[in-house]
Amino acid sequence: MEIVEKEKCEMERGYDPSRFIFQVKRDLLCCICHRVLKEPRLCEAEEHCFCLSCITQYLVKVSQTCPGCRAPLTLETLKLSQRFLKKVLSELRIRCDYNDRGCPEQVKLRNLEDHVTDCKYRPTLDAEQYNSQDETRGEVTELKRRHDDIYDQVKKMKTNVKELTPSQAELNIQPYIQPLQMARKQDQMKVGQDETKKALDEMKQTQSGINEKVVKMEVSFEVIKQQMERLEGLLGHLFQENIVNRNGAQATDPRIPTNNQDVIILGGWYAFRSTSPLNTVEKYNIVEKRSTMLPPLNHPRAGSASCVYNNDILVVGGYDGKDLTGTIEVLKMNQHPLRWTMFDGKLPVKLSAHDVIVYQGKLYIIGGDEGDERKTSNAIYEIALTPPYTAKLLTRMPEPRTFHKAELVNGKLFILGGTTTGLIKDALDSVVFYDLIKNEFKPCPSLPQPVCDMSTVTWGDKIIVLGGWDKNSHALNDVIMYDTETGQIEPLPSMIYKRSGSSVVIMNDVIVVFGGCNNEQGYLNSVEFFTIGGDGWKELPGMIERRWRATAVVKPHI
Repeated sequence: MEIVEKEKCEMERGYDPSRFIFQVKRDLLCCICHRVLKEPRLCEAEEHCFCLSCITQYLVKVSQTCPGCRAPLTLETLKLSQRFLKKVLSELRIRCDYNDRGCPEQVKLRNLEDHVTDCKYRPTLDAEQYNSQDETRGEVTELKRRHDDIYDQVKKMKTNVKELTPSQAELNIQPYIQPLQMARKQDQMKVGQDETKKALDEMKQTQSGINEKVVKMEVSFEVIKQQMERLEGLLGHLFQENIVNRNGAQATDPRIPTNNQDVIILGGWYAFRSTSPLNTVEKYNIVEKRSTMLPPLNHPRAGSASCVYNNDILVVGGYDGKDLTGTIEVLKMNQHPLRWTMFDGKLPVKLSAHDVIVYQGKLYIIGGDEGDERKTSNAIYEIALTPPYTAKLLTRMPEPRTFHKAELVNGKLFILGGTTTGLIKDALDSVVFYDLIKNEFKPCPSLPQPVCDMSTVTWGDKIIVLGGWDKNSHALNDVIMYDTETGQIEPLPSMIYKRSGSSVVIMNDVIVVFGGCNNEQGYLNSVEFFTIGGDGWKELPGMIERRWRATAVVKPHI
């Protein structure tokens, strides 16, 4: 039964946000698995939402407190979600489970289960299509054969059960005909009814045993069903690999979503002592391993920051070759032909070497070089992304930072590293988080060493820090994983190249890093990737242009 519960919890985790047609608001994500809520439950204060399976496991195995606010919480005090939340979730449009097998359907979440059951792209497990070419395919084939055998046995048992259980009239009593005939003769001869009663008791015991076996078989069947679903996912990746191979291109990693393989890289410096940064934009396809040019920005930009909002790409601030800028440009992905336009909202000050995040329809701009004096800023500004695009100073950090990084994890804004003066020798190892709801800062455990001009991505509740400059002006190829809950550091395999000012994205659990600069090779156009859990980085063909202090985002899927 423990195995069944474990398998059930795995199956009932939230939905992968990348499957949804539009960007899902963070309010609809589980605070534990960070996926779109499934069977949502709320803490007593109704401030934190969880998948039923996630919070059940947490309360049973970890702590009887809310993971968000730490208030006491038990299974009995969990609250059901409001009708409004259920309605919002049910209306979200999601891609079919078999989207990577070619299913084009996009259904409302409430209709997903019915669609998947009847989906014509649902895989059929034909063993002949999976002749073993290596150890993995051999294991898959063997696992499929065993599952097919068990599945057939289960099906036969379920058929037998169906014949045995509907009603007393349909019971198969052939084994008991002889005892009954004897009982009738004995009854007719008035010998007694003991044998008849005994035979009926045996029948009842047999029926009870059958019912018990049916229950056990149902449990086993659920486990097999869930294992089959996992197998189908693995076989789907093999299908995709075979298709890609036949088309002459090899996928970089099966965990890169098939509908989200493009990275947009914007601006940056392209050479030492260049008088102006780039205004060019590249689209790099991870599967095809090649880059193509997109329409250029209206203004050159280096040291800018980018984000995605409502499936549009925003590039914010930066240095245009003459001065810092407070303008924002937007690329609307559903507009044809594609072109960059100036966003109506502006920063309250000119900024470069800052960072930005989007949260609940607002843009937050953190630190950087500010104004005509280019002083290092300690400000966090807030801009509404809807008219009238109100901008205001939200708060000030405990110390100024530029060439730092900021990441949003569980509603907390983590600010890492950077330099207090713009000089590499003044690099920081400190980390703080800002609670956007409580409007307060708290210190966190430090990074392993002072670092600035690095890159970061988030993976669950962890922040991955890549490269940068150390205090001695040495470019780094170090990669670490910073646990935002505990502050613990886990080193990951080092990048092939040392990189400061690189651009990094993450696709599921595949990290891809573009360009940057180091002491030996100067400005880079190289690209490399790493799969979390893997044993090292792998190099990809380079970008069209060298880029340092560019910015990059994963192309939104429209």
